[in-house]
Amino acid sequence: MATVKQKLLFKEFLNAVESGEFKTFRALMNKLNYSKNTKTEEILKSRAFQDLLKQIDDRIILARIYHILLDEDKRASLEAADKLLKLKDRYPKQKLTVELFEEELNKLQ
Repeated sequence: MATVKQKLLFKEFLNAVESGEFKTFRALMNKLNYSKNTKTEEILKSRAFQDLLKQIDDRIILARIYHILLDEDKRASLEAADKLLKLKDRYPKQKLTVELFEEELNKLQ
């Protein structure tokens, strides 16, 4: 279960993405008085934070990306959306499942 501080960080992250002002997680962590010794990877890869990320509907993110693409310059927002999709592990693995299945079949023949 996420701690109060993780929930606040998550909320700040969502607000920053929505407003297009997202810079880095470290900046958000500093804003919430996280220790300088706490690594961003520790927070982002924690099970609790991953559970919070699962609450976000991907359709909302994709709609936002689409609207951002129609705007002139929203580099920070696109980077934030990209980061969010990476965090949610929404990018395909290096090979598609079908390709892996075909390779396994070829090995057996």
